[in-house]
Amino acid sequence: MHRLPQGHRPPAAGHDRRARMAVAGMVGGAGRRALLLALGAALPLLRRPAAAQGTTQGAAEAPPFDPGRFLGFAYSSAMLQERVSALAAARDTRPEVKEFAAGMKAFRAGQIERLRGVARERNLPLPAEEAFEHRVVFENLEPLDHLALSRRYAEIQTQALTQEIRGYEAAQQGPDEGMRRLAAEMLPPLRQRLEATGRMRQAVGP
Repeated sequence: MHRLPQGHRPPAAGHDRRARMAVAGMVGGAGRRALLLALGAALPLLRRPAAAQGTTQGAAEAPPFDPGRFLGFAYSSAMLQERVSALAAARDTRPEVKEFAAGMKAFRAGQIERLRGVARERNLPLPAEEAFEHRVVFENLEPLDHLALSRRYAEIQTQALTQEIRGYEAAQQGPDEGMRRLAAEMLPPLRQRLEATGRMRQAVGP
């Protein structure tokens, strides 16, 4: 899985600050791609880490699907999408972006409540805030406005929805019946919105 280049890991506070500064300084196509790839960094959370020791056969097998980790990933992604959509809907963006963002914000509000309900039913904890990679994406979108914000928002939607759909597809193929039902509920509207994102990107240009 791709991650933003972070070098060696210093203490947590310094790591967060330096990582944000590095991403904020990215410009051009290469920097944009690196920023968007951060959206996929939470996907490894879908599976429980393999045990450090075990049989050779066990080491070769994929780690088991972890419902709690998946729910945390889905919740963090939904919170990010709600925040960036609220930002795009409130700012001076292109009409196509503003309309899409308003609809996405409403969808995410309902989705977040649904995920909270599933967590309560399963007695699973949810993160208090987005994953670090998701927070970095929002913080680097926030200073933009007008056409730059419209284009970056459209790019983020494409990448985030693609990663989110991939996560729900993994849940749909997993052994947990409750997560399979949740995935079956969420995948159709997510796929519809990904298709609409393509039309939005065409409207705002490259």
